[in-house]
Amino acid sequence: MAGRTISFPKGDGSLAHNNRDFIANNVCPERTGWNKTYIRESIADAYEKCFGKAVREYNAGQKRGDRKIVNYVKKIENSDNGENVFYENIVQLGTKYDTPVVDENGNLTEAAKEAIELLDEYVRSFQERNPNLYLFNCVLHLDEATPHLHIDYIPVADGYKKGMKTRNSISKALQQMGFEKGKGRYDNEVIDWEARERDYLMDLCRERGIEVEIKGDKRDNLTLPEYKAAMQKVECLETEAEMLDSWNEALEKQNDDLAQRTSELVAQAQEMEAHNNELVLQAQELAEQIEKAEEKEKAAKEILAKHDLRAETFKTISKEVNTETKKLKSAAVPITNLFGGEEYVKLKKSDWNTMLDAFGKAVSRNHLLEKYEKKIAGLEKRIASLTDQVEKLKRFVASRGLGEAFVEFVKSLAPKTMKQKIKDAKVDADEYNRQRRNQQALPEKKRWQQEL
Repeated sequence: MAGRTISFPKGDGSLAHNNRDFIANNVCPERTGWNKTYIRESIADAYEKCFGKAVREYNAGQKRGDRKIVNYVKKIENSDNGENVFYENIVQLGTKYDTPVVDENGNLTEAAKEAIELLDEYVRSFQERNPNLYLFNCVLHLDEATPHLHIDYIPVADGYKKGMKTRNSISKALQQMGFEKGKGRYDNEVIDWEARERDYLMDLCRERGIEVEIKGDKRDNLTLPEYKAAMQKVECLETEAEMLDSWNEALEKQNDDLAQRTSELVAQAQEMEAHNNELVLQAQELAEQIEKAEEKEKAAKEILAKHDLRAETFKTISKEVNTETKKLKSAAVPITNLFGGEEYVKLKKSDWNTMLDAFGKAVSRNHLLEKYEKKIAGLEKRIASLTDQVEKLKRFVASRGLGEAFVEFVKSLAPKTMKQKIKDAKVDADEYNRQRRNQQALPEKKRWQQEL
């Protein structure tokens, strides 16, 4: 017959379940009265006993109120160092198959009695064996399938030089109980302590002649040093696996970033292509506008040159008027006024008519000059506006980097010379004759193939 198992796993730490503040589905309420409570103390009272003095001493030395500890339990709950408010282990001998609490008649079995006696001795020596683990709640359950203990304890470590002198620290508490400082996940104080507690339970079983095997300890047939060495290798492999996972995540993220960047570049390329197409259209419009502006400027200059009366024409008119004026002056004979006053001038009728004609021409020319002056002023404004528009268009083309492309585009709009037209017509004619010869050669080729 195989030996009974010793189980020493970590518990969930549900004090309400342990103390039967509620009844779970796996509990037999009729046997709840059989349970045995060794100690039941509130967490607040337990913390006051363990850390109350240390908290008060620490607060007394603080000048700033925000550094004082109001509730040490809450401080541990919110700690980032991984501490628990308390810890729990479940201690069990056997299973429901070899150590049931009751038999088919509802009576306590002999195997259960052996387990109860062993667990009772284990609990009563727990605090002496573990002085730095304050046992504040401990219950023996007999209302489930197999007898088992829930032991709930608070680690208490002292001797700190800074901050609180006494604190909640499972690793420090176990070190002060003689366990070596941990080196990793599978080689630490907690594992060593649990191994010692299992060994103690095995000793209790041997004293009673109970054959046992370990459960809740995955060492198989390895010794503790061998188990630690194996677990260190496992830890290294797990670390490597975590690194590989991290690298894989980084690569996946990099791939996602590259895919997103590629998508962005494609979108940018499409946007640039659309922008280039828009610039081509703008260039065409600008070419047309510049061409129209240059044509208007050229026409305006031609009109101005044609009607430029302010220079040569005006000089000619002035010269002619001066010549005629001199003739009239020489033809006029002054006559003295017998009654005094302003002199008179005597003219021949023909000279008088000539003078009137010259005067009429002068008046007409003055009116014509005024008319042309207004028209010239308007043309000058128009030319200035067109010139400014052309310059703006040229600056716009240059700012968009379309200078050379725009020049080539404008050249392509220029009308072909007669020589170029003749050359293009010759190329078209040669292509037409070549296609015609090929078409004529096809029937002849088919005839040869049929004869062969």
